[in-house]
Parts: sequence; structure tokens; C-alpha cells
Amino acid sequence: TLLTYWNTVSFFTLYAKASDFKLSDISNSSSTMDRWILSELNSLVVRVDVAYSNYDSQEAGSAIGEFIDDLSNWYVRRSRRKFWDGDNAALNTLYHCLKELTLVMAPMVPFITEHVWQEMVRNLEPSEFESVHLANFPISNASAIDEKLSKSVRLSRRLVELGRAARAESKVKIRQPLARALVAASGWSEMDSEIRSHISDELNVANLDE
Repeated sequence: TLLTYWNTVSFFTLYAKASDFKLSDISNSSSTMDRWILSELNSLVVRVDVAYSNYDSQEAGSAIGEFIDDLSNWYVRRSRRKFWDGDNAALNTLYHCLKELTLVMAPMVPFITEHVWQEMVRNLEPSEFESVHLANFPISNASAIDEKLSKSVRLSRRLVELGRAARAESKVKIRQPLARALVAASGWSEMDSEIRSHISDELNVANLDE
């Protein structure tokens, strides 16, 4: 989990330098994936805050691990073309998530988070606190939490898992394109086109039908 976190920080740093990254407001992003990961981030802050208050390090660690997986293995994975193109909104969203995640993780992994704070956050925001351990714990923005969107993305990831399993069982490799896949799942009709396109891309299927 920590290696994934570290690799995501390195990924951001690489593309931020390549695109002459500039900090900007993230509240007006129109991207479904940006809104989703920010929703997950604010849910994480609530969950970890409660866990720390109850001295429940296992729950806090579990929540952090799940978010790091969401951030690296789905948000970055599905937004990689935007990063290749130097999309400032995506880079700002990723930076904000990494900064808040670093603050949330700091009580549990003090040395790695301090290094990231000095090398990433303080480089981009010199006026920030001198140490991650002097900074305030994040405050969740309840208005940014979208349970419907979170449920929709969870469903899409589950459908990708099932699709891959079906391909493996049929011995049809992912690199072989298929004309269509039939989907029968509660919540499919509410899923927006951007999320559906992720399923098509991940499964290499031209059309998804209900």
C-alpha cells in the first residue's frame, strides 16, 4: 500500500514537471472521474477522523488502503490520457488528493508523509506549514460527497472484474476485441456514459447492452 502511495506521488511529480503545473481551484471540474475521487476523498476524511477518535488504527488503515487503491488503480489509470496531455484540472485534482491523503496518513506513517510534504507540498506551496505534523487535519466537505456516483463507479469496477473473469473462463484474451457484452445489473440505467466507456475500454468491447 505504501509503495502504491509512493509511486502515485512520483507519477504526479513527473507529469507536473513535464506540464509546467500551476495550482488552481478544483471545485469547478466537470469531469465525472474528478468528482468521483473528490467524493471518495471527503468520505475518507470522515471515516479516518472517526477511526482516530476511537483509537481504531485497523479501521483507519483499512480506509486509507482502500482509498490509495481507488486513487492509483482506478482514478489515475482511467485518467492517464489526461495526464499525458498535461490536463491541469486532472493534475490539480490528483495533487489535492495526495496532499489531503498525506495529512490523513501522517499520524500512522510519520516519516514517509513528512518526506512527501517537504518534497511535494512545500515545493508547490512554500507558505504551507513547515511540517505535515504541524498542519491541521483535513475537514470533510459534505457537499462534495456523492453516494450515487460512488455506487455507480463501484458497480463499473465490479462489472470489469466479472468481464475479465468471463474472458478468462472462455480463454478469450483481453487484447482480442469483442463486438458486445450483455449487462444485467441494478444501477446500470443510472450509470453515465463516461463510466460506461471505462468498462468498454477495460474489457475491449465495442458495445454494452442491457
